[in-house]
Amino acid sequence: MPVLIRGNREVNGHRPLCVVDLTQQAASARNTCLNSQDNLPTLYVLNAAALTKPHAVEHLAADLIGYKADVAVISEIHLKKKHIDHNFHVNDFSLFCRDRVDRRGGGVAVYIHNHLSADMWTCPGDSSQFELLWVRVQAHRHEVVIAALYHPPKPLYKPTALLDYIEAGVDALTAVFPKAAIVLAGDFNSLDDSALVSRTSLSSVVTQPTRGANILDRIYVNDVSYATVRVVTSTIRSNHKAIIAYAGQPLQPLNKTRQRLVFRRRSPAQTSNTSLSSILNLTATLPCRRTSTPCTASCTSS
Repeated sequence: MPVLIRGNREVNGHRPLCVVDLTQQAASARNTCLNSQDNLPTLYVLNAAALTKPHAVEHLAADLIGYKADVAVISEIHLKKKHIDHNFHVNDFSLFCRDRVDRRGGGVAVYIHNHLSADMWTCPGDSSQFELLWVRVQAHRHEVVIAALYHPPKPLYKPTALLDYIEAGVDALTAVFPKAAIVLAGDFNSLDDSALVSRTSLSSVVTQPTRGANILDRIYVNDVSYATVRVVTSTIRSNHKAIIAYAGQPLQPLNKTRQRLVFRRRSPAQTSNTSLSSILNLTATLPCRRTSTPCTASCTSS
């Protein structure tokens, strides 16, 4: 299951991506940035179930603006060579992709807000069979390495091989960037959580289900710096929920929940019986014949 890496610079001979403003819902970087210089960037994580479906990019832009996200990790983007790169850009964001080739579906993308500087980092012994993209971000006073992962339900590799690769990547990052914050996020499906934690010493910060009753989409960090982690309903049509991780003050969920209730109409017979029962049991207050004080009498039909 080889993959193709694409970013905002040329990698392995592939053409670079160009940034084109196609989503007019996007706002200015300075107006949408929530975090202060002392906080990690706000993180948005979602399995989009294809960015190629109609209006998916516009819906993603709405979420990123509404939640004031600085970094977005999107799995299952379903991009291929036939897709024009700039059609999937969001205004004020740089896009980094790792596509799956020779097999449909899959792929991961990382959106980085333009007020942050970012470039791709290649893990030693990088293997094309893993859908794992590493992006190094300079976030104000913090250096953050974002690792975006999609682990399919039926991989062509053994899960232990992926765990070995992730462990090697974390070890290499710790040696090269000892002060960097490491954030591993994406759709892990059935990948063993305890094995990943024990091998990498990363901590899982997602505690709520993201699809049905299962926590498939997760965030692992080497330093628990996110004060608030929420699972929310995404604007993008997907069977997964999105994750928002904040280091600063959190925002309220954007999307409202809808509920449809069905009420059975009353039949004419039911309405008639109810009205007659109310008349028979009516208690009326009437003036007393001998005194001026009111008295209570039950009206009955004669």
